Amino acid sequence: MMTYIGMGALLVGCFMLVVGWQSGVKGKLMGQGAILIVAGACIGIGGNPARDMPNGSPGMVALGFLGIAAVILMFVLDNKKNAATKKEAAQKQAEVIGATMLDRFFVECVLSEADDFSKPKNKQRAQLLADKYNLKYPNGIEELYKQGLNGHKVVSQRFVLNRLEEKRAEERKEFERLNKYSDLTGKAKRIAMLTDRAAELRKEAKSQDQYAEMLMRSGQQKERDWATWGGIADGIAGFGAGVSTAVDIQMQNIQIRAENEKRRQAALPGYMFMTNSAQGNRRNADEIMKEIESFKLKLVSDEPAAELMKKISFSNTDVLVSETGAAMVCTSATLDPKFKIFDDVPAVVDGTIIAKIYDGDQLCGTAQLVLPMYGLGQDIPLNGICIDCCKPGKNYTAKFTAKNLWAMEK
Repeated sequence: MMTYIGMGALLVGCFMLVVGWQSGVKGKLMGQGAILIVAGACIGIGGNPARDMPNGSPGMVALGFLGIAAVILMFVLDNKKNAATKKEAAQKQAEVIGATMLDRFFVECVLSEADDFSKPKNKQRAQLLADKYNLKYPNGIEELYKQGLNGHKVVSQRFVLNRLEEKRAEERKEFERLNKYSDLTGKAKRIAMLTDRAAELRKEAKSQDQYAEMLMRSGQQKERDWATWGGIADGIAGFGAGVSTAVDIQMQNIQIRAENEKRRQAALPGYMFMTNSAQGNRRNADEIMKEIESFKLKLVSDEPAAELMKKISFSNTDVLVSETGAAMVCTSATLDPKFKIFDDVPAVVDGTIIAKIYDGDQLCGTAQLVLPMYGLGQDIPLNGICIDCCKPGKNYTAKFTAKNLWAMEK
């Protein structure tokens, strides 16, 4: 009995191996076939008594059945994975306008203005379109058109919902970017912004260095080891062949060297540009770190945020509502140019301002306007976003109040 089971597994394994080899792309199938061949051999050998194994080898038999079980498990998992992939592909296809023959038929009927079946020419045109897409209409062409209309509504709605979700994801990303420093106060805000900027410059410099090195390495051919190849030829064909091979390889290396130098010279301008840019970015990063140290000595006043708001004026304020209901508040803010702290120290105002968004007298939401790295000056553009707080097509207004504001030496 074990012999037949082993032979069966062996034959199936051989068949899978041959099919996998002929297909050229099913490496997994070949692997499973190899496992079955080994498993079949283990069962066939271990299940039969031999001179040195009068009772056979239960361990080999168990190992063989374990191999068969592993192949069956892999087969089941592959089927589940393929089914999930097909389902996902079908779902994506259902979200694309014109993905099915029925939807193409409906769209072409609309584009051809063949949707009024009270006119014989439209009815005939729709029938021709149905025949074009190999669609049957046993209940009449009007019924087929209605099926296409209903299906198209579902596809269109799903398409719109997916597009809106993509838009929401973009808006959430923008929200995170605009509000990254909104909770920081005092000197900590500028220090964090400067530190992040220095890190960005160093990261950019590293990428530029890597690109420069890649530029110099690209197209460079590797020279061959004449001694090794000469020795091989010497061992195969004698001393004369070894010398001749070594000379040939050295001549080839001279040509490779010349070609490499030519390519290196061609890549040198790009290399110099990228390395110089990297050095510039690192210098700028170093300057920023020095700036942080000097900034720590700046004076900060304790003037209340409400009083500081009186020194700020706003102009060109707009509330732009997207199709998702997100509201972007855009405005320009200006600080009194004569603003000073401690009576005679020129200063700026920094921090975060809240934009309250109104529909008439009703508060709909709020957006945070984070002031720029060096605080307010003249006509500084500010932006803030409120997610899912408004309705598209309506007009909204914004009023401004302080969240965290402080004044510090310029």
